[in-house]
Amino acid sequence: MSLYQRLRPLYHRSPQERIQVMQTELAAPLDATRRALDRLLQLDAEQTAPLMQGRYDELLDVLRDSMARLETLVAEGSARAQVSSISDRDLHMYRHDLLTPLGNVRGVARLLVCINAPDLPPGFTQVTRDLDDASRDVLDVIDALTASQEREA
Repeated sequence: MSLYQRLRPLYHRSPQERIQVMQTELAAPLDATRRALDRLLQLDAEQTAPLMQGRYDELLDVLRDSMARLETLVAEGSARAQVSSISDRDLHMYRHDLLTPLGNVRGVARLLVCINAPDLPPGFTQVTRDLDDASRDVLDVIDALTASQEREA
């Protein structure tokens, strides 16, 4: 059973409860995403410089900034869960706030997974897959608990 399938039945709980569950469930995939990003940042700069036609560092900047924004928004979720009058509309707006930086992370991860260049730094392929997988898990949690439309399996 996927993470999305496991969490989707909780969509019918109150917005406060869903945010609390989201806080708990996002901890592991956010940590995995952060670890993958940290590993990308530690790769040999000489070997990564020519990647993406020399724009690899710009992609890492987008990743770093988007990840920081995503982590800030998730941290703010605890405060939102404490508000007793949070509505489904508020939760929907929070969802969109989260999806913007997550979309950047997912987009860059997908670009990096597609790199097929000679002399890739050791571990590059695995760490980009790890980043893609972890960011997909973050999306699964957010979708399961905040998307009004149930997605296809």
